[in-house]
Amino acid sequence: MIAEEEWYTPLSQIPSIVQSKRLSANSGICHDISFRKAQINALINMIDENYDTFKSAIHADLGQNNFFTKMFDVGSIVSAAKFVLSEMDEWVKTKAIPTSFPVNTALPFKSTITPTPRGVILNISPWNFPFNLALVPVLEAIAAGNVCIIKPSECSMNCSKVMARLLPQYVDPRVVSVVLGGAANSTELLKHRFDAIVFTGSTEVGKVVATAAAQHLTPTLLELGGKSPAIVCDDADLESAAMRIALSKFTANMGQFCCASDYVVVVESKKEKFVELLKQALVKFYGIDPKQSQDVGRMISIRHTERLVRLLEDPTIQIVHGGKYDVKEKYIEPTIVEADVNSECMKEEIFGPILPIYTVPTTDDAVNFVQDHYTFKGKHPLALYVFSKSEKKWKHIINCIQCGGASINDTIKHIGNKFMPFGGVGTSGMNSYHGRYGFDFFSHYKPVMSVSNYSTNPADPGVWLLFPPYTEQKMKAIVAMSNLPDFCRKVKAIFKIVMPAVILGIVFQYPGIMNAILEFNIKTIINAVLSMINCIGNYFK
Repeated sequence: MIAEEEWYTPLSQIPSIVQSKRLSANSGICHDISFRKAQINALINMIDENYDTFKSAIHADLGQNNFFTKMFDVGSIVSAAKFVLSEMDEWVKTKAIPTSFPVNTALPFKSTITPTPRGVILNISPWNFPFNLALVPVLEAIAAGNVCIIKPSECSMNCSKVMARLLPQYVDPRVVSVVLGGAANSTELLKHRFDAIVFTGSTEVGKVVATAAAQHLTPTLLELGGKSPAIVCDDADLESAAMRIALSKFTANMGQFCCASDYVVVVESKKEKFVELLKQALVKFYGIDPKQSQDVGRMISIRHTERLVRLLEDPTIQIVHGGKYDVKEKYIEPTIVEADVNSECMKEEIFGPILPIYTVPTTDDAVNFVQDHYTFKGKHPLALYVFSKSEKKWKHIINCIQCGGASINDTIKHIGNKFMPFGGVGTSGMNSYHGRYGFDFFSHYKPVMSVSNYSTNPADPGVWLLFPPYTEQKMKAIVAMSNLPDFCRKVKAIFKIVMPAVILGIVFQYPGIMNAILEFNIKTIINAVLSMINCIGNYFK
């Protein structure tokens, strides 16, 4: 243990690290948009120039191969960064907005909303996607103009060390710092005030983070996982469902993934065929001896492996495929089990390559099972996967089961859509990020109303209405004008329909007006418009 702690950041240094970031945020260093872009580009360069180093670190910690590194972890950081760079010019803009009654009586005025940085962001990231979950929230925070402290997991020691060594060589140290260490380091960090905290991990630790954040009223982005079900209906394409569920459960880090299909609920009439197709998919993916496959990663630790072995030894389950393990090598074979409601693997998130199958008579029973055992108890899944060819059926299911997000006839795809938010609900988390949604979370949208009316004249409506003395006449005027917003909305809606009709009427009534417009013949244009106004006026007489 002493040897491990040698690479930890000393607890005594943490206050000065936090203070240095506070000074950076207060200096406005990230207010300049080009500076923010330069830091994000530096992150891209860091990955491009050191990809093999990142790949080796992931293999050392997780036993994962180049495909995992490229698709699920490091490669997706570059993709996210390039997306943010392509969109952030639009995101950072100050936007003019309407001004409502009664403040709109103070003419002239202008109302705007501007995204401004929150300040100092803390990201406590996990070990299962060690680079992605550390750096994607950070690049979105930088895009919004913040400075950051990353506290990566001590479980993925090699990846954490790589980040701590390389980041200062590429990204301005005033913008990002890395604090290495375990629970004590996280606890020390959480004593300090931050302007937003990101945490990815278990629900229990998420509660600890939220409690600490509450002491400073700090907003939190919690991504906490949970038991994400895959529901296979009686009209599902079973082969497609089997392959896609296997992908999310096993290929994506051997189940060590917050959005993995944690268990499958399948209707009884399709169970036997589905399980057979699922077994075939595993053999097709990983061969007869999965231990020799380069696509089968390892568990993060001996302790984590032993926990999964205990689930396999539960007498209430029946292993129908796989089940082998090697604790010393942190290996668990991709395994399918039949489980009942009392099985240990059905109680908490598995976070490993064990897939329970639970059978129900009908699709409605599947919904009832998820509700009764999880969602009605406040245990909302981070993801929900429904396999059905009936839009009516799958819409009913996703409306009945509250979850962070869902994919229909597929798994985990919704997480990769950069235009969609990623986040949980209830015990699976709060708030969301990815793309614009991350930028929004890390921003405070500051409303500003500027008024250029300095009048003190009682004849000015803005003065007469809003300043004392308040008379009965003023109250009646205010009540009458309070109805204007709804009236204006109706007029605006009508105007959108009527105006094109008026323009077409002018063109048909006075065919020469188009030539007049093209030739910029003001007299002809004015005469045509006045004639049309006169016609409209006569209509309403």
